[in-house]
Amino acid sequence: MTTPASEQDKLVRVLARGDVLALAFGAMIGWGWIVLTGTAIQSAGSLGAILAFIIGGLAIIMVGLTYAELASAMPQVGGEHVYSYRALGHLPSFLCTWAIILGYLSVVAFEAVALPTVIEHLAPNYAVGHLWTIAGWE
Repeated sequence: MTTPASEQDKLVRVLARGDVLALAFGAMIGWGWIVLTGTAIQSAGSLGAILAFIIGGLAIIMVGLTYAELASAMPQVGGEHVYSYRALGHLPSFLCTWAIILGYLSVVAFEAVALPTVIEHLAPNYAVGHLWTIAGWE
């Protein structure tokens, strides 16, 4: 016989349709790292690219396994904040959560650069001018 979950252990639905749409749109735009690392992979050569993908894949596997363990051990809503709060306490968890939020916000600048790069690949020579030149870069 199973016992019902306590109120604290239940996940609460907090994302509305608009929130899910925004997350989905962000995931579609979140390919900037793939587009902008193309030149780095080309300059690394075949062996360097293969090695980079193997190392990156192993790192992602470890992160995924860690999240799988944490999510099953602590099924509360809150993700990293819940994990760091339980492991480190109030103040370190507060700092950790803000560091993660600021890290996510800093990715926006990187992703914003990728969109014109993709448009240039899809529609070559779409640009008719440039806005500014800084240190010789248009």
